[in-house]
Amino acid sequence: MWRVVYTGQRPHYENIALDRIMLDLMAEDKIPPTIRFLQFKPECVLVGFHQAVEQEVRLEYTQREGIEVGRRITGGGAIYFDETQIGWEVIATKDHLGDLNYEELTRKICTGVAKGLQKLGIKAEFRPRNDIEVEGRKISGTGGVFEGKAFLYQGTVLMDFNVERMLKSLQIPVEKLTSKGIKSAEDRVEWVKRALGYVPEKEKVFEAILQGLKEELNIDFQWGELTDEELRLLEEKKDYFRSEEWIYHVKKAPTDSEMLFGIYRCPGGTFRVSAKVDLQSKVLQQIIINGDFFVKPQKLIYDLEAYLKHTPIRDVESRIRDFFSKREWEGLNLGVEDLVEAVLFPLRKVEGIDLGIEKKRLNNIIASIGGGLIENLQKAKVMLLPYCAKPRWCDYRHLDDCGECGGCTVGDAYRLAYQKGMIPITITSFELLRDTLLWCAQNGYTYVGHCCYEFYEKRYEIFRRASEEGAKGVLFDIVGTTCYSLGVEEEEKAYHGEFTVELDLIKEDLYKSLSVKEDEGIEIEKQIVSFDFSPYLVDFKPTYYKKPKAVPTPEEDRTRTSMQKEVFLGEATLEDKVVGYKEALEVVASWIKGSESPTIVLGPLVFWDFGEKELQEKAKAVRELIEKVGRFNVKVLPDYRPKLKKYDPSVEMDPPNPHHAILHGKHDLTILVGVHCYRTDFVIRLLRKHTDTKIATLCGLYGHPTAHLSTAFTDAQKIEDLIKLL
Repeated sequence: MWRVVYTGQRPHYENIALDRIMLDLMAEDKIPPTIRFLQFKPECVLVGFHQAVEQEVRLEYTQREGIEVGRRITGGGAIYFDETQIGWEVIATKDHLGDLNYEELTRKICTGVAKGLQKLGIKAEFRPRNDIEVEGRKISGTGGVFEGKAFLYQGTVLMDFNVERMLKSLQIPVEKLTSKGIKSAEDRVEWVKRALGYVPEKEKVFEAILQGLKEELNIDFQWGELTDEELRLLEEKKDYFRSEEWIYHVKKAPTDSEMLFGIYRCPGGTFRVSAKVDLQSKVLQQIIINGDFFVKPQKLIYDLEAYLKHTPIRDVESRIRDFFSKREWEGLNLGVEDLVEAVLFPLRKVEGIDLGIEKKRLNNIIASIGGGLIENLQKAKVMLLPYCAKPRWCDYRHLDDCGECGGCTVGDAYRLAYQKGMIPITITSFELLRDTLLWCAQNGYTYVGHCCYEFYEKRYEIFRRASEEGAKGVLFDIVGTTCYSLGVEEEEKAYHGEFTVELDLIKEDLYKSLSVKEDEGIEIEKQIVSFDFSPYLVDFKPTYYKKPKAVPTPEEDRTRTSMQKEVFLGEATLEDKVVGYKEALEVVASWIKGSESPTIVLGPLVFWDFGEKELQEKAKAVRELIEKVGRFNVKVLPDYRPKLKKYDPSVEMDPPNPHHAILHGKHDLTILVGVHCYRTDFVIRLLRKHTDTKIATLCGLYGHPTAHLSTAFTDAQKIEDLIKLL
């Protein structure tokens, strides 16, 4: 028979002391298997067992607001607890639930709690690695710890949650909170009051969770109380868990130039690793591993840190593997390879000394991904450059190109890339970065890229995926105030390609790093693509629009056809099925006829005349289509520069905010033609998120299945076929 206890609202140190006490007593078989419910008063922030308080908590805010700070005995990330949240815990041994590993135990207990929340009318379900969600929004974070055969597994239920207070308490990448940032965070979490429209009594929540656990774990239970021994030990131990010795026992690594640091993320969590290295002898003197992850036994990481002291760097990997081969251990979604990669991340920077990079500048190298630093640099074929390092006044800022005028470090990087036989690419949006990395993987290209540490940590998933598919690379830090230090609004602008601050590349380090590559010895003559307004569509040009020095060319799409080919399903797609051209064109025709406010968006590939016959014919056919329909709202998208000044949404689309033009006219059908594929995907995503318009793309390449309808390889003839159906 299992015991159930509710230990009331207690300060964090009493709750954590009880966690330790009950786990130890369970390991000694002195208490029955227990389900515990708990609450916190006053509100607090609790960091995970392996985290440094200074890295995870905004201490100036918590101190000012009277929010207490503590440390859990379980791993994972920092959590904010208000007085309404309900904590739940399962304290038992493996014998009580079967010999389950960490991942199996997590799944079983979380599924039980999710079933309990379902009984309240909340559509909860378990999502690996350790969350309970409601339609994609997190309502309960969970984690556990083992002591021999005994374990304590715990989680929370958000009841009536103050997202703003949570965001301000934790060290998140955004330093300046805005209403938009808070709204974005609210979209990622769920709480009981919002899900149900009211806050049920806590007893009803307890009963629902108990019934869910009973069904999933096949257990019986009865309510009880803490034992005299538990209460006695609580009085003895609670002060320790409020002491600085406990709360601050994980120290933030020194930030001086003696330490190399790296951030490694994987499905099992985030590792922040700092290493002190004797660069002359290339010996690892000390390593500090912090982060959001779960391992057992808990002291495993401390033992690893001690084991690696004074190890020659060349032997570190074999020492790590030797360490784990001699120990029984478990990690939640973690393997030995993850620990190897986490430790090697900062150590790969040591090779920078051989390139002539000063010791104090080695941390300008963010990461060498998938291989050694020098090896990756020698093989580098592609150079990725951020648009935000180009001047605001530059017509090339939002283009995958550079005029090489000498006005910024990007021009220097372009010239260096050509000198080394590399392909320089300006990254103008997150979508373009994603597609380009996968294009590198498909072609077996190694890349050299530039970003900030915060971007790498937040968007690591695309780098990880590209690495798994074969794209190795080296990332360098950039100089200046990044979007992440200016707040969530600037971060969102950067994502869409409209961040206005100018940053700089660290040119000196780039030149030294690429000195390992031989010069090609070939003068590369830059091809200047001539262009002018299409004679068929020039009269749709807004009166205020002036011809820029450069625009997106057809070549920008063609260089990534291998990436775009991934989405090719057939002649056309209609919702979730593949159809032929004939059916697709018939549907488009019917949509146009039935639309109250149809819109056609003219992208650069038809709005401009590049002297290519096929595109000229397509532009002519588009003009005929517009005249045939007679009631199209024509909107131009002549380039992808953000409209930082006023523009007219009735005739032009703002690239970072395409939905504004559609919402402006309440358009119920939007047809995209002549928009580059990487930008089309972005436009579709924003239109589907913010509008109810139907979206059709008449694509010149492989199509866009995310649109409501899309035709592939749409040339002038297919547009003429559409005209015949109208």
